[in-house]
Amino acid sequence: MRRRKQAKKGDAYLKLRLYVILGLFLAAFGAIVFRAVQLQIVKGPELKKMAERQHRKTLNLQSKRGDIYDRNLKELAVSIDVDSVFAQPDKIESPRATARALAPVIGVSSFELEKKLSGDGRFVWLKRQVDLKGEDRDMIRGLEGIGIIKEGRRFYPNRQLASNLIGFTGLDASGLEGVEKYYDTMLKGSSARLTGERDAMGRGLLYKDLDKTVPLQGMEVELTIDKSIQYIAEKSLKKAVDEYDAKGGTAIVMDPMTGEILAMATQPSFDPNDIRRYGSGSWRNRAIADVFEPGSTFKLFLIAAALEENIVKPENRFYCENGKYRVADRVFHDTKEYGWLTVTEILKYSSNIGTAKIGEKLGSEQIYRYLKAFGFGARNGIDLPGEATGVLRHPKNWSKVSLHTISFGQGVSVTGLQMITALSSIANGGFLMQPYVVKSVKEPGGRPVAETHPVVVKRVISEDTARKLTNMMVEATGKKSTGELAALPDFEVAGKTGTAQKPDFKNGGYARGAYIASFMGFVPADDPMLAILVTVDEPRGEYYGGRVAGPVFREIAEESLAYLGVFREGPGAMRVERALMHEDAAPVDGDAEEPSGIRPMAVPDFKGKSVRMVMRMSSERSFDVEIRGSGRAVSQSPTPGSSIPSKGPVIVEFR
Repeated sequence: MRRRKQAKKGDAYLKLRLYVILGLFLAAFGAIVFRAVQLQIVKGPELKKMAERQHRKTLNLQSKRGDIYDRNLKELAVSIDVDSVFAQPDKIESPRATARALAPVIGVSSFELEKKLSGDGRFVWLKRQVDLKGEDRDMIRGLEGIGIIKEGRRFYPNRQLASNLIGFTGLDASGLEGVEKYYDTMLKGSSARLTGERDAMGRGLLYKDLDKTVPLQGMEVELTIDKSIQYIAEKSLKKAVDEYDAKGGTAIVMDPMTGEILAMATQPSFDPNDIRRYGSGSWRNRAIADVFEPGSTFKLFLIAAALEENIVKPENRFYCENGKYRVADRVFHDTKEYGWLTVTEILKYSSNIGTAKIGEKLGSEQIYRYLKAFGFGARNGIDLPGEATGVLRHPKNWSKVSLHTISFGQGVSVTGLQMITALSSIANGGFLMQPYVVKSVKEPGGRPVAETHPVVVKRVISEDTARKLTNMMVEATGKKSTGELAALPDFEVAGKTGTAQKPDFKNGGYARGAYIASFMGFVPADDPMLAILVTVDEPRGEYYGGRVAGPVFREIAEESLAYLGVFREGPGAMRVERALMHEDAAPVDGDAEEPSGIRPMAVPDFKGKSVRMVMRMSSERSFDVEIRGSGRAVSQSPTPGSSIPSKGPVIVEFR
């Protein structure tokens, strides 16, 4: 009996032990399951990110930036492969020894390197875009925790040439100024994400797939700029700025028939290969970003409006008050005591009083309407960053003398781009063209992605008005005129001088002894190929536009025409040795013939003609054209021989 009770008691104890052990196992298993759920599900994403940060490093590698060319496909900006040196500090045993070995090779002080190598980060740049020799690369690769990555560095082979227009990039290959900034997205291309890992022993496998990763290369940009004309403009401008110890200056050369910028020079300039040597003031493209009071060059547009409205004729005479003219509380002066002058003479001798009296006849509303039509007080919309609008106030905000001062270029501010664009509308027969600096954007293989073609914004004045004003401008560069020093021996120049006082923004009024000397014109006057604007900011000593800026115009025009192969063959005859600046143009001989059998009021046959010739023919018959494409005309609407449409333009397709 006792044995049976002891046996039962032993069985109960055994069962209890089994239950306890099973309970412990279940509790342990439950704890494991709970922990697994906690790690895998609850904290899984967070722990995964921590693991990736510990064992993986991701770096964005930018593609090779696209090149920039001039209109003749000469390189202006290219990208070259250079070495960038990085470190993984957690793999470096002796930061001091490594720093001493690297310092003389990459040109960074050992103190600075040791500081970077002693950090707790897993990746740090030591120096980007450094030029290394073969033995230097081998030495660097032999250092534990140090590596090299190839990056593209921007290089400007012509140094300062067109630098204010082209701009520059930063270390990350992003455009910071100029064309580089405006077309940054296209030039930059795509980037590649490089991911590297390290094994359990901590041995680096970082960026092992670098050679297999090829980002999409950036696109190529072809400018309208002609490298040779740009050089001529920069050389001539710098000579004048240095000679007169001026603060700066600009020179713009435009094809007046298309709106293409052939040169845009700025002083002071800079070398984009070594941007750190220059202040931000040197980067600015003054031709589009700086505003100034134009002075007497502005008289062209006042007189153009008066001629267009048939308020004056070139031979009409105005009494110029012997050099003094009182209006309200102001007395206006001329440089000489002029009496009676014709409108042509008012422009030739640059009479402020004569121009003010023409302005009185025209009226403030008409003046404002025409100046707006010429593009003043608004951006031209050029494909560059930083374009200013200038200031042209509405007549309701004019003072009692604003009509008079604006008539001769005071009380209004403009940009150089606005002036050259408005001038070109006189040169091409009355059409305001859209200015631009980029002809095309192409894929690396050469396939065009985007192309820019000449665009007529509006007709500002008639062809008859443009012709009359051109003849008057020729007189303004003749003997004993203010623009005499801008004249060329072989070609007639249509131009105008300007000498404008600079406003004193601190004390009000105008700064004493501070002037902007300017000259603008187009050449040859009878068949304009180049429109040129020159401004010199605060020349010392001599400050008249005709004497300071006129010779710069003459030098740019003369050398550019010679470069283009344009010269006089005989009295009144001009010969072009090579095609004009753009592919649209051709020698005058092949374009000048008018097909027989076309009525005077009918649409001419434009087939095979260049953009220049089509615009010339349309302006001669005073009808509008819409240019589509570039090259030679291949089709048109309406067809040749049809009546010129009373409304809407004639559409001409080019290829």
